[in-house]
Amino acid sequence: MLPEEAKAIAECQRCRFNELVDVFDRPQPPAVMARLREIVASAELRPGVVVLDVGTGVGVLIPLIQSYRPSTMVACDVAERMLQRVHDKYPAVRTYHTDIVSLALASTSVDAIFMNGMYGNIADKSAACGNAARMLRSDGRLVVSHPEGRAFVDQLRASSDLFVESLPTEEEFETLLKPLGLEVIAYRDEPKLYLMVARKR
Repeated sequence: MLPEEAKAIAECQRCRFNELVDVFDRPQPPAVMARLREIVASAELRPGVVVLDVGTGVGVLIPLIQSYRPSTMVACDVAERMLQRVHDKYPAVRTYHTDIVSLALASTSVDAIFMNGMYGNIADKSAACGNAARMLRSDGRLVVSHPEGRAFVDQLRASSDLFVESLPTEEEFETLLKPLGLEVIAYRDEPKLYLMVARKR
């Protein structure tokens, strides 16, 4: 995909998700919250770590991550209205209005990166994972997840005019991540949970 195409996709997503802030900013069902807690637990966070939430939306993962007492919580999103909501609710979180491909945090400065419920929306996944690998410290974790699973994403793909791709198989992730120095250490593709965890070597 050409950079111009990826930028056009990101701009389309920015406009759409800016319109959906109030739709997303609602309490999640208990079963979904349980799966989100499981997703956050998969990163094996320790107190004092630096955590990045990519495509944070209204920040559904943030209080779950904060329960592990990170030293720094960073969030990025292409939709500025989503980030404003995050800032209003969680003022201590450092927010960046950009996509993961362009996020310019220092190299080897982050211990865990979450891409929850948004990986299918990334146009240039190779560049996104490459930048994530650059920012991760040794033994850091990249977590790609969806609390509603693959079928939910595929349904969105069939019904939405937004850019959405199916979630990768374990083999596809291994092929993508191994050259970046990331090792897949957990992979679950269940009816109501998609979860991939990779460790930086």
